[in-house]
This record gives sequence, C-alpha cells and structure tokens, in this order.
Amino acid sequence: MVLKALQAHKMEASWEGPFTVQERLGAVNCVIAFPTSNRKPKVYHINSLKPFYSRELKVCQFTAQGGDDAEWPEGVYYEGKCAGGVEEVNLSMTLGRMQRQQIQELCASYEPTFSATPGLTERAYHSIDTGNAHPIRVQPYRVSPQSKTAIEREIQDMLQMGVIRPSESAWASLVVLFPKPDGEIHFCVDYRRLNAVTCPDNYPMPRTDELLEKLGQAQFISTLDLTKGTGRYR
Repeated sequence: MVLKALQAHKMEASWEGPFTVQERLGAVNCVIAFPTSNRKPKVYHINSLKPFYSRELKVCQFTAQGGDDAEWPEGVYYEGKCAGGVEEVNLSMTLGRMQRQQIQELCASYEPTFSATPGLTERAYHSIDTGNAHPIRVQPYRVSPQSKTAIEREIQDMLQMGVIRPSESAWASLVVLFPKPDGEIHFCVDYRRLNAVTCPDNYPMPRTDELLEKLGQAQFISTLDLTKGTGRYR
C-alpha cells in the first residue's frame, strides 16, 4: 500500500493499492510498479509504504433477538423487551459447525457478560472540573404522558439496579428520550450547558488509520456494545 497525496487537497493523503515493489533502492527507498494503470514506476520512501494483507471476506453478525420495530411512543418501553443472554445470541449461518460450536462455548464461558441488565463498575472514578462556574439547574422539557411514564419507569429500574442514586446536588440537566428500532428508548441527558463550563481534559486520541493498521494480520475481529448507558447528549 502506498500513501499518496490527494489530487484535490495536497495536504491530505490516503492509502492506495495494493501495488508491487519492483525494486529496492538501498535501505529506505523502493521502486513501486502500478500494473493496473499506465503510470510509470515511481520511487517511494518506506515511510510511505505498508504491507497489504489479502484474505477472504467473511462477515458474521451477532445480534440479540428482539420484537418487531415500533414507532415511539406506541409499544412504550419494555413491551417487547427480551431478557437477553447467551441463548439469544444469533450466529451467522455462514459459519461452519465447528466455528459455531467454538463461539457458543466462548460465549458460555462469559455468560454473565451477555445480559440485558446493566451493571456498574467501581474500578474507575471520574470528576468534572467546572472551575469557578456557578451551578447550572435546567428546567425539564415538557413531555407527553407516554414519555413521562417511560422516564419514571427507567429511573425506577436504574435505582433498583443500583446504577444511579438520589442526589441533592445543585446541578441539574435535562432528560432526552430517543426511540430505538426494537421499541425501547435510549435514555439520554442533555449536558450541553454543563459542557459549556467544563474545563476539558485533553487527551490525545489515537489515529484511526493507525488502529486499522494494527488489525492488518488479524484473523477474527469482534466488537462489543453495552446493554444500556445513560447517554450524554452534547
């Protein structure tokens, strides 16, 4: 793969290829051939090159079974909610019998992880630095009776699970609801006023292209999603 500058924006570059290394010129330069075009071979520094890994493309999807899609607020909140668990993980039919068995055994070994009930970690704590800002208390939005019922039900569930607790803080933010395709809701909090007075904790984010490069030789790639989270509406 060759890192080449874009035609429209010379200060930006993207990876192209795969191409062929025709010849090595010393320790740091290579002659790259472009067999699929009329371009002549060109010399590139090794910093602009990276290996290309070819593999058979197989996409396997794992989803939890759910009910039919419902428009909000019909089917309000948990009407078709499933209990979750390893037994409700769908395995792609493109997998072989041994692969399906291996994945089922792997999921079973982490059975407590596959749950529709959110958990709570105490391994890390985070504080929000608001400097000398005065506490911000925002009045809630007016909501429909259906939405109000959903909010109260969600809060009671989170209290029972122990993921939230009653607060006497001088700060208060709005609750925002978003519908999900399975008829449930995404419970969010509008923290835009809080974000405006928060001192940012700047942390260097990794580059996406470098993260993808580390996956070049991977045989299996998996992604995990949280069961539920109190979203932060920015």
